Amino acid sequence: MIVVIGSLLPVFLLIVLGFCLKHFHVVPEEMWRGVEQLGYWVFFPSLLASTMARADLQSIEISAISLTMIAAFATMAIGLLAGRKRLAASLDIANPAFTSVFQCSTRWNGFVALPIAVELYGNTGTALVAIVMACLVPLANALNVIVLAKFASDQVPSWRRTLYIVFRNPFIWATIIGLAINLLHIPIYKPLMTALDLLGGAALGTGLLMVGAGLLLRYALPPRLPAVFGTVTKLLIMPALVSGYAFLFGLSGVSFAVAIICASVPTAMNGYLLAKQMGGDAPLQAATTTLQTVISFITIPVLVWAAG
Repeated sequence: MIVVIGSLLPVFLLIVLGFCLKHFHVVPEEMWRGVEQLGYWVFFPSLLASTMARADLQSIEISAISLTMIAAFATMAIGLLAGRKRLAASLDIANPAFTSVFQCSTRWNGFVALPIAVELYGNTGTALVAIVMACLVPLANALNVIVLAKFASDQVPSWRRTLYIVFRNPFIWATIIGLAINLLHIPIYKPLMTALDLLGGAALGTGLLMVGAGLLLRYALPPRLPAVFGTVTKLLIMPALVSGYAFLFGLSGVSFAVAIICASVPTAMNGYLLAKQMGGDAPLQAATTTLQTVISFITIPVLVWAAG
């Protein structure tokens, strides 16, 4: 357990540093948007593409981890939608707040999962997280846009607009391009790969600083019941679902540990912007995201230790 905590401590320290840099205005507010865009469009896609291009795919349980994560996501999503009315009554929330609970329970933060997987399992961990991203990012984005449109927005986006929102994600394309290069044995000019490695090297630290900078404590304190519920579903119930399906599909070893990492990280930070744009409960989204991130400092080491 001590070894796991020691391995994950740098990840959490960078998140805290990101929060302090923004909270104390060491880095101006307007600069964080540029850092976020660089990480999203350049650094992380470079890391994913270069890793997948060189990954030993024969050593990765692609089908098992894909089925495990998709099944867990589907179970959570269907359960929340089926119990929406009862949930709304129990938590005393309206439809916009339900969409934020749904987002916070079904989406996950690759900016946190990747550094943990790299720290513990190296390039194999990165490749596995990339596979999970390729499976879940389109599903999670599409379903959350649809749920927001149905329950929180007066304007339902067209299918063309929904597909555009989903498939403009550079993580998906970077993973697909890297896989294609790997499977088709396409030779890559060495200086180009070196450039990708240099860009990818900036991804992990930058991503964690952005996670810390995105924390909004003013919304999280004191914690509201819907925020607590969203924290429990994401940090405890989702890993439990993944564990069950991993047993069903025969997922084990490093692949199982990485699946648990992806299941146990807090929700994606950009869900707050999506809630603001589409009429969701943005303050609840921010509160739950912040609460999940803080509590995950405790739950992630415990779950990773148990999975190992």
